[in-house]
Amino acid sequence: MTLDTTMLLTLTDSALEGGSALSAYAGQLATMPISGSRRGTTDGMGATIVVVGSSPHEQKAMEQRSAALCSTGDLLCRANLLTLAARENAQRLVSLLHMLGTNATLLDPVLYAPITRGHALEAEPRLLHAKRFEQAALRGGVLVIAGGVGRTPEGETTSLGTGGAELTGLFIAQRLGLSADLIVSERGTQSLAGEFTLPKRASLFARKHGVSFGVRSSIECESVVAGQPVPA
Repeated sequence: MTLDTTMLLTLTDSALEGGSALSAYAGQLATMPISGSRRGTTDGMGATIVVVGSSPHEQKAMEQRSAALCSTGDLLCRANLLTLAARENAQRLVSLLHMLGTNATLLDPVLYAPITRGHALEAEPRLLHAKRFEQAALRGGVLVIAGGVGRTPEGETTSLGTGGAELTGLFIAQRLGLSADLIVSERGTQSLAGEFTLPKRASLFARKHGVSFGVRSSIECESVVAGQPVPA
C-alpha cells in the first residue's frame, strides 16, 4: 500500500474564523468525489488526510484558560490546553462527516501526531509513523488529525506553537511524500506576485525541506497560489 493517491488538506487557523466554518467544510468534503469517502467504501484509491487547526478566537480562549489553570512552569499542562481546541475541532469534523454519511476516521494524536523535541510550547516535529498513516489509508475516506499537536517520545502532548496547523500539514506532506494544500480565509489568498506568506516556523521548515504547497480559499476551488514559501 502506498499513499500515491492520497490528498492532504490543512484547515488553517484563518480558515476557521467563522463560527460555521467546520460545517461548511464538512459539506464540501462530503460532496467531493474523493477516494473511498462516501458511504464507507474503500475502493483502493487512497484517502484524504485533513489537518484541522483552531481559530484565532479559540486560541485566545485556550491561552486564557491555560494561564488560569496551569502554573507557569507546568509546560505539559499548558500544551494540553493550548492544543485542546484543535483536538476538539478534529473530533467535531469527524462527527459532522458521519452525520453526512461520509466515511471518516479520527487519527488519535497519541498514535499519529508528530514526535517532537524541544520546548513543549514551541516543539519541533521530528518523526512520523508513516506506516500507521498507510494502514489508516487502507480504510479510505477522510482521515482527520488535529493540527499543531505533537507528542514527546514518552507520549506527552506538546504544542507546535503559532502556525502549528500549517507546520503539521507541511511536515506530514514532507514525511509521506504528498502535495500540500492549505485552506485559508479568502483574504488570506491575496498575495503579491503569486507569493503567500506562511507563519515563520512553517516557512522555515518548507524552505529547508523543499516542500511546495497550494493555497485555496475553499476545499472545492483550485489552488490560487502555488510554490515555495516566503518567510514571514
